[in-house]
Amino acid sequence: MTAATDTQVIREIEDHHLALERWLGTAADPALLSEFIGAHTADFSLVTTEGRVVSGDELADSLRGAGNAVPGLRIAITAIEVQLVTADVAIARFHETHHTDDGSGVRVVTAVLVPEPGARNGLRWRSVHETLLAA
Repeated sequence: MTAATDTQVIREIEDHHLALERWLGTAADPALLSEFIGAHTADFSLVTTEGRVVSGDELADSLRGAGNAVPGLRIAITAIEVQLVTADVAIARFHETHHTDDGSGVRVVTAVLVPEPGARNGLRWRSVHETLLAA
């Protein structure tokens, strides 16, 4: 496979979080959730800010009932560092800030993406690890 470009990695990170923001923060069409979940590999996993490992299926289940659960949510992605891109994998770290009426919270996220022709921006999400950034 051909390696993704840094631009593709950055665009995928931004596009993915825009979809999450729309799902959690508006009365979005349920097709948006399918698109979000479909951006993950079948063996996707997430390490939550609490240190719990969540499978892609568990994440999908939790998101199904969370449409518009945080009205007005805004997710800002900053400080993106594309750390490695090969023909087999892309690794990036970034800050993900959730802005709500109650304030904001920042997490540092490390993401592992794999190239897949036909996927949005040519990449699918394989693994994510989130760590809360101290205020």
